[in-house]
Amino acid sequence: MYLLYLDESGNENAPSDRFFVLGGIALFERQTFFLSQRMEELQRLSFPDQAIPIHASEIRPGRKLWRKIPRDARMQFLAEVGRAIRESPKRGRILFAAAVEKTPDSVGEDVVSKATEEVCRRFDLFLQRRFHGDRDPQRGLLIFSQGRFDDRAKLWVRGFHERGTRWGVPLRNLADIPYFAPARESRLLQAADFVAHATWLLYERRDPSLFRHIQNCFDQRNGRLDGLVHVRPEGDRGPCHCPACASRRDVDSVGAWLQDAGEMSSDATPA
Repeated sequence: MYLLYLDESGNENAPSDRFFVLGGIALFERQTFFLSQRMEELQRLSFPDQAIPIHASEIRPGRKLWRKIPRDARMQFLAEVGRAIRESPKRGRILFAAAVEKTPDSVGEDVVSKATEEVCRRFDLFLQRRFHGDRDPQRGLLIFSQGRFDDRAKLWVRGFHERGTRWGVPLRNLADIPYFAPARESRLLQAADFVAHATWLLYERRDPSLFRHIQNCFDQRNGRLDGLVHVRPEGDRGPCHCPACASRRDVDSVGAWLQDAGEMSSDATPA
């Protein structure tokens, strides 16, 4: 079984945010312990006397307990979190994210529903490929960070499972309804928080500083980033140079957003 840990980034209602992101990390059930332990070790290096949650949205700007830690040290810590995700065994680790672009007609619950549908569908397709391509019949389980949409997310996923997504295809490989847990109690939900925040920074601010550590870890097929999607406003057909859109136009392209920012750091071994 693959467990997909999911968290959100961006405010689905605030006019100041153009994007809402749902993203996370899917791990084969026997891989969960190792990444969780690696995250624990990283946390103890910075705060050996207390257990604190690892939230990229607090660490990067230096909020709460991180406010007295120099920026260079905070960014190095986040680079190590990215490395821990990236160095998890490739076959047992895969990333997914949906960046939904908000419009005056599509905000709030609507964008959260779209993001949930996109990520669920892409996770389901990944599991289908494991079965048809590798004869590896795995099932998936969704684990969301607790938030404002818990009850509705259960209904959305159940609806996708029973009636199908907007593409007319039901989800066939989910083992059960989604589960919800406090992010502060799960290092793997905190890893999902890193994925979601890194993706939000890239789309909202064109800032690849975190995303570059994990860009090769998203689900890929034939040179296309299947695990990453940019949900654009209806009718918007203009050119987009984000990695998700670029990879769908040109095989193996990461798009100008990442090319303009330079290559990944030298320690970023491709997954």
